[in-house]
Amino acid sequence: MELRQLKAFVVVAEELHFGRAADRLHMAASPLSRQIRSLERELKAVLFRRTTRHVELTPAGRVLLERGRAILREVDVVTRTVTEVATPAPARVTVAFTRSAAQTLLARFMVTARRVGNLEVDLHTDLLTPAQLDAIGSEVVDIGFLVHAGEPVPAGLRSHSLVSGALRAVVPAGHPLADRAVIELAELASHDLISFPAPTRSVVREVTEKACARAGFRPRFAYEAGETAAILNLVAAGLGISLLPVPVDLLGPGLVHRPVIPEVGIEISMVWREDERRPEVLRLVAAIRRPGRRGSQDEGCELVPLSGAQ
Repeated sequence: MELRQLKAFVVVAEELHFGRAADRLHMAASPLSRQIRSLERELKAVLFRRTTRHVELTPAGRVLLERGRAILREVDVVTRTVTEVATPAPARVTVAFTRSAAQTLLARFMVTARRVGNLEVDLHTDLLTPAQLDAIGSEVVDIGFLVHAGEPVPAGLRSHSLVSGALRAVVPAGHPLADRAVIELAELASHDLISFPAPTRSVVREVTEKACARAGFRPRFAYEAGETAAILNLVAAGLGISLLPVPVDLLGPGLVHRPVIPEVGIEISMVWREDERRPEVLRLVAAIRRPGRRGSQDEGCELVPLSGAQ
């Protein structure tokens, strides 16, 4: 007895109608009828009593229906179990981004992660650089994409630079500086600035303070916010100006961004643990670092520069 014969018998027994059973099995009634007759010959038993208008199970058919259903259920359980064993569950990788890093490269990263395959990515998309470094070092995060000014990462971590660019001045659309093609950094001395709180050890905040000091003034931070989105909302409300690593398509209505001179350089890098041994994490890191032609199977996480980067 073959499984296909047993499945066909069970469907006919449930429908007690060869036409409806054939429809369920996506086959014609004649081949189905031949399968049932072949099964009856093999078992040397009549399974159905047939008339032109009526089909009913014989006692032998009722026994086969009960046992046949149990067999098919067991086959289904065995099939699912073997498939689950043969197909490992996706490996979980925790990945963090600063907001600007997410805006710049999240989509390309996800394409690369999908190409690596069999990964479940747990994303955190607005985690500041210092918090990321702490989380990677303590093994809460596996891979981080963060903003920095070219300084080395802490001991025990490795980094790979992906995007270089510069901070840009974000101003309300109606602000006098919005009409400028370029803004001199020293001009910001007379304006209220908005940035991340100093206690967060934000790289953007530190780079802003150092750049302003080189330009000869101490920045006047009128407002602080812990997330990029909140900073942008404060700028849009006309409460000040911010220096941020802004991709061209990040800003919403009511905001514009302009390059500043002298340029305030900044980078986005990928960071992971130096002693990382999990194969799924190392495969993902390697795929992102791998150079390749756009559109090729070997294409890595090739990324566009931040706006203003040359």
